[in-house]
Amino acid sequence: MLPEENNTENRNTKDRNTEDNNTENNNRQGAKSSSYIAISEKLKSFRPGAIKTVKHYPTGIRELDKKLGGGLYPGLIFLGARPGMGKSTLALQIASEVAAGGTSVLFYSLEMPSIRIESKILNRAVHMKEPDLEITSDWLLRAENKDKEEEWEFVEEVQEEVGPRYKKLYVKEREKIIFSAEDIIKDVEKFIDETNEKPVVFIDYLQILSACSSSRNMTEKQKNDENINVLSSLSNKHDLVVFVISSLNREAYKNAQKPMQMDSFKETGGIEYSASVILGLQLRNVQLAGIDHEGEMSKAARKLELVFLKQRYGVTGSGANVSLDFYPAWDLYKECDADKSSDDSGIDTKQSVSGEGKRFIKAAEMPLEMPLEVREKTETGQNEFVPEDEYSRGLFEKFLSMPDEE
Repeated sequence: MLPEENNTENRNTKDRNTEDNNTENNNRQGAKSSSYIAISEKLKSFRPGAIKTVKHYPTGIRELDKKLGGGLYPGLIFLGARPGMGKSTLALQIASEVAAGGTSVLFYSLEMPSIRIESKILNRAVHMKEPDLEITSDWLLRAENKDKEEEWEFVEEVQEEVGPRYKKLYVKEREKIIFSAEDIIKDVEKFIDETNEKPVVFIDYLQILSACSSSRNMTEKQKNDENINVLSSLSNKHDLVVFVISSLNREAYKNAQKPMQMDSFKETGGIEYSASVILGLQLRNVQLAGIDHEGEMSKAARKLELVFLKQRYGVTGSGANVSLDFYPAWDLYKECDADKSSDDSGIDTKQSVSGEGKRFIKAAEMPLEMPLEVREKTETGQNEFVPEDEYSRGLFEKFLSMPDEE
């Protein structure tokens, strides 16, 4: 090859290398710059139709929806309360309303069998239409009532009327003894794959979940933390609402007149750190001196309130409390503006209850036939809670006797 041709070839090769290096550098710089987008650019996306909005799911309780900015929103939402407050019933009512709004709901009932959940839903629907019927969720499952044709005719009428509202509500029982949050993830992702829908997930309740790992030396708190972390990953991965019912710590059970606080969840895992919303359910005016906890809990209508202990993106504190009336025999919660109530029951009689239904409301102050047991006054002068049935009482005593964890 001639010297002149050789020099030309060398120059061409050098130019090509320089061009390739420049292209590579530009690509590298472009990739780097795309990972760091200034807020000035991000703010430009805040325009109608351009910004990704947050989905809210109305609960059917107007004041609660207002405090939540429109309803349940993606993230971990916890509901805690002492036994007898009806936290499972409230969660089920909210789940039913979300499903009635057209959103798929998976309700994992780890404690009660599915048929008990179904009877609660039907019982609530029956009493929303006719408050005076002497029907309960237990009545619907008792064999001796099968020949009561008039009552069953009305129940069947309600079935046909409300059935279509719950086409997207699915109750899932615990199918095995060892059932953890990882099993819930598998089932939820299977549902998403089969239906191409994002469900709202309810779990009743946290402490029943088994440990995800096989470690036998795991404490109760470690087990709860592990399940909370797994449920948090489920919510984050699929942008889901995960609504979890939780029990409280021992101290919260001992003093029935202590208002719900964040430390009520202290021994139940890292709830306070992982949750977007933490709700507590308690008696209204629970902190007032001399309140008769036993009497209040034995009424046909219990005057309760939802307390916002934490809300990452909204209001908290006493100003965010939502007043509710709980009718255990009806499996029903009704919204109540305590400030507008004029009768002793704390119930707004202006609500749409017709005919003899008002007679039931006036009877709200009457004790139930089986009042809740309450121990004698403790050394601090407060009422201690004791579950009403023998089995639950045994579990409760075992719970209280467990040593405190460090």
